[in-house]
Amino acid sequence: MLRQYEDKLHGCRFCPMCKPAGEVSNITQLESHTTRARAMMLWRNLNGMLDWTPRAVELLYQSTLDSISEAWCISHYPVSGYVLAARAEVFAAGLAPEIIHAVVESAASVPEVSGDILLFGGEIAEWGDPALAETALGILERCGVQASALIAQSGALAYVLGAHDHARAQAHKVADAIRRSGARTVIADSPAALWALRCVYPALGVDLPEAVTLISLIEYLAAQSGALNLAPRARVKALLHDSRAAALLADALPKAEVVQPGYTGDDAALGAGTIYEALRSLVDALNIDRASSVWTRALSRSSGADDGLWQTYPALAEGLARARLTHARELGAELVIADSPLSAAYMGRFAADFGLRVVWLPALLAEVSA
Repeated sequence: MLRQYEDKLHGCRFCPMCKPAGEVSNITQLESHTTRARAMMLWRNLNGMLDWTPRAVELLYQSTLDSISEAWCISHYPVSGYVLAARAEVFAAGLAPEIIHAVVESAASVPEVSGDILLFGGEIAEWGDPALAETALGILERCGVQASALIAQSGALAYVLGAHDHARAQAHKVADAIRRSGARTVIADSPAALWALRCVYPALGVDLPEAVTLISLIEYLAAQSGALNLAPRARVKALLHDSRAAALLADALPKAEVVQPGYTGDDAALGAGTIYEALRSLVDALNIDRASSVWTRALSRSSGADDGLWQTYPALAEGLARARLTHARELGAELVIADSPLSAAYMGRFAADFGLRVVWLPALLAEVSA
């Protein structure tokens, strides 16, 4: 599986150009946490020059899928692809750390539901707060939509950690529950949940009913915005936080020009697609000023909650969350608006230290819609 990326690893192993986009490496200041060092390690392993030592395996897992390096790269080398492939080989060989196994095996059962419209709470299940589901169902009701909640881990967490058999088993449970429900529309609570349904399930050979429409909650709300009667807020400046999974659903990754120092152009050059535009159309309707930053859209730095890092290496995840909130304050933001309930809840743990409020966009809409 990793072998198919050999030419890309060969290219990445000597290229330092994505260092400005480094997530964990910019926190720890360790070369071993950079994308270049990870690519060198994987290339050496692939060519019989390095065994999977405990430290090598740890370095493989001490990051997100690193899709930000993939987005920053002007050639968009498939960094997340070779990280996924390496983790799958490590897990299959029985070399994954104990914490990885503990997280992978934490998925709970999938409930039985019924209805034409389902809210699929993949991230809500990962965080474990039922109130988030009530918020989402409430804002859908204000749009005149009666939905049932299917709150269950999607299997994507096991997938990104390399446990494909576990991921496939969980995906089958979710797919079967959707099939039995009779749903025609499944509204994913987050980009990560939508990515699971649209991309991970096909990769695992798990089929959903052909007639089912898959859409993210924010995209759905943007399409129904007229029914929300949104009232403009008092002027406030906010950093829009796009979770890393959004980049995996983007129509286009950043244009080459954005990696030039001091880029201040149109943020649409930082990544294109409905996954980004729906969030922004709703925020603009609320009269909220968007903080300008190159670290948004497909270049949005991690909240720390992406790809299970908050559960596997919590100290590193906290560092990422604090760095993200520091950046928001540096931009003069008073508010951080996230596309993901998990990212909002996780960054919210530390927001008071920065005098910030972090909110999931559907929760904000629930506060201000008439």
